[in-house]
Amino acid sequence: MSAILLTSYYTIQHPATGGKRRVDELLRALQPDVLLLQPPPPHPEFTGEAYPFDWGRRKCGINWGMFNLYWPANRRHARRIAATHTPRVLLATSIWCHDAFAGLGIPRILDAQNVDGRAIAERFGAGHPFTRLVRAQERRVTRQAKRIFCCSDTDAEWFRRDYDIPAAKICVAPNGVRPPPTGRRDAQAEQWARERAGRCILFFMGKLDYSPNQEALAFIANELLPELERQRPGMFLCLVSGGPQMPSGISHPLLHHVGQVPEIAPWLALADICLAPVFSGSGTRLKVLEYLAAGKPVVATAKAAEGLAITDGRELCLAEKPDFAAMVQRLAQESERAGEMAERGRQLVQRDYSWERTAQIWREGLAPFLRA
Repeated sequence: MSAILLTSYYTIQHPATGGKRRVDELLRALQPDVLLLQPPPPHPEFTGEAYPFDWGRRKCGINWGMFNLYWPANRRHARRIAATHTPRVLLATSIWCHDAFAGLGIPRILDAQNVDGRAIAERFGAGHPFTRLVRAQERRVTRQAKRIFCCSDTDAEWFRRDYDIPAAKICVAPNGVRPPPTGRRDAQAEQWARERAGRCILFFMGKLDYSPNQEALAFIANELLPELERQRPGMFLCLVSGGPQMPSGISHPLLHHVGQVPEIAPWLALADICLAPVFSGSGTRLKVLEYLAAGKPVVATAKAAEGLAITDGRELCLAEKPDFAAMVQRLAQESERAGEMAERGRQLVQRDYSWERTAQIWREGLAPFLRA
């Protein structure tokens, strides 16, 4: 029997995106006392089961997988698993994994990757029916949950302010990174390295069907690259990774999609400057942490660095739309300053944003419920 039943509304195989990586690390932190319940198929590595249907395969506007555990067959299966294994804790990785276990008398805990109500309001507007639905769900779940883990002090403050959640119920468990692997090779990346011809390589990565990343890519294609090319023709090009294909309607001759690569380290090694022009969403941006962990200069918006203990001009450079191109140009021209900043960023992430440190926060936060 497992002490913890962890539920996800999406499969976490191939953790190439931030949300999947967080769930993957959460599972690793709680071994061997955790059972994973997710859409089919079952995970090949972690002990667990799959419920029958996955509505997340429907791609239309929103991720319909969030309603997986409201489908009657899935809900019955989830409750049957909980009754069979009688865990001490039900750990939801989303506000949409909470309700299926109502009334079972088992403590329900939330690991919140985002403040969903804030993120959806930025996308659709505060008065949109879907925003109201998400905020009502988040308010109810966060009030019912016995403990909430969130990604940053900023998210913790939003939970307290938006839903009147007591501070004592919230634990900040920041996203982390692992040291980049060394010695990994990628023939396509090596080909790019040979053909760069002295250009400054910009790099962007992220889940390409996620709205804030699509917004960022549109800015890179429509505003940033044209301005950089106007100022210094032939100097820059931008590589993009994170999905099997580029979002529809986003293109530029200097924007090159390298696909969802099996290992990101060889591509990060190519980058001269990494980009994070994020304008919406919540949670801690793993892309920024991974850029810094790789020892790369980073230009980001304040939104992209939100919740991170980072100082503008020390570990990275912050810039909004009007100044973003100028900041990229400045770092490209001041290579020594860029390198010193990148090293400070690498040291900060290595010290303060390790998954091992976050794993300890998860274990300590769950310990009282497991002892009980």
